[in-house]
Amino acid sequence: MSRAIVIGGSIAGMCSARVLCDFFDEVVLLERDPLPAGIGPRPGVPQSRHTHVLLPRGEQEIEALFPGFTAAVLGAGALKFDVGTGMAVRRVFGWQTVGPTGRDLLWASRDLFEGTIRSLLRQQTRVEVRGGAQVLALRGATAGRPRIRGVVVRDEASERELEADLVVDASGRNTRAEPWLRELGLPAPTTRCVDSGAGYASRFYKAPPPERRPSDWWWKGLWVEAELGRPRGAVVFPIEGDRWLVTASGFNGTHPPTDEQGFLDHLASLSSPIVSRAVALAEPLSPIHGNRSMANVSRAYDRWEIELPGFIAVGDAVCAFNPVYGQGMSTAAVSAAILRDVLRRRGPGPGFEPVFFQQQAKFLRSVWDFATRSDFRWPATKGERPRTPALLAAYAKMAFESAHHDSALRRHLFPAFDLTGSATLLFEPGFVARVLLSTGQRRVRQRLFGTPSIPDSPPAPG
Repeated sequence: MSRAIVIGGSIAGMCSARVLCDFFDEVVLLERDPLPAGIGPRPGVPQSRHTHVLLPRGEQEIEALFPGFTAAVLGAGALKFDVGTGMAVRRVFGWQTVGPTGRDLLWASRDLFEGTIRSLLRQQTRVEVRGGAQVLALRGATAGRPRIRGVVVRDEASERELEADLVVDASGRNTRAEPWLRELGLPAPTTRCVDSGAGYASRFYKAPPPERRPSDWWWKGLWVEAELGRPRGAVVFPIEGDRWLVTASGFNGTHPPTDEQGFLDHLASLSSPIVSRAVALAEPLSPIHGNRSMANVSRAYDRWEIELPGFIAVGDAVCAFNPVYGQGMSTAAVSAAILRDVLRRRGPGPGFEPVFFQQQAKFLRSVWDFATRSDFRWPATKGERPRTPALLAAYAKMAFESAHHDSALRRHLFPAFDLTGSATLLFEPGFVARVLLSTGQRRVRQRLFGTPSIPDSPPAPG
């Protein structure tokens, strides 16, 4: 009987486990932390107390693996709306014009997303989900051609070996795969890191009832972006239970405090006072939680010097992004879909692993480029800086500024950010022409009338 083991009960791990059900007789998911029976936090996910959003591509892939997922989270109170019409967004260019992107995003807590997927996974008869089961090592044959053949796992009862035909590392950014491989005398993949010194501090609030909200608060959520010279930002995301999840962010070591007054002072110091005004009307529901594990980390399994049958890695165990860009859950789901597609073509026998690593890396490359280039805005960011031609960098800035002010341009470009399209959208001739025209018109207006002041609060739509 064939068996696959998945290390980690993350979204990447659960989606991968569901994929493997179609190719193995038995799938065992091993999660170090005790797992809640329903919707609840998982201790090993520091990001769970902070804001999350599921992009359209992520929702599409999860729904394909777990039919009924979207209906279940919406039924539990998640929200689904277009960021272009539901969020008030303030960047260095000012307040973003209101207009549809044509893409609805799912807004909920990480606990609801994970708990819903876990409940649907447990309905699979070939899957066994074990909480409180810590993987200590990989086991395999290293004489001749190396191969992984299982893991050493410790639970409440014992420490023992568990054999498998395939082991999937979905244990997250703090994976132990490198030392496990070295213990077997095998080389680890090369790792690169881009660290902008970012940090989070988050708190759950009860959203104020409609009668307490000012009449000009048309928005469902807020996004005030950090800026050069003011590397502090914050978001207000609506989630289930008529709650807000407020996350303050900072870059290059400007970490938001986790004490009451420091957190509120951080919100008051942003480029707009709107977030501070919003939380003043809301009721705090939780302590303030911090997170400093926000570097981008990539492990080059696609360029690994060995082939290792019986082992693959997915999700943050391969490529972890700065969570401020909201890509993690969606990229994990896409990686699982790539695994499914490769297994359908190649089957689960030895030799599919390098093909999977190549295909996963091909997808992750553009996501990595977006996250790291964004982090390199900050002068103290550590890591190997990409060499971007000056002309290309200038055009990209014009494109993003134009899309910020023109909802039609933003609608065209948005698929490059929600993982349903690619960065080539930036260079389509019609889009380039519109960007140049929009930029020229703004420059003329600035010369004639000066740079307009930016209001404290987001202007009403229309």
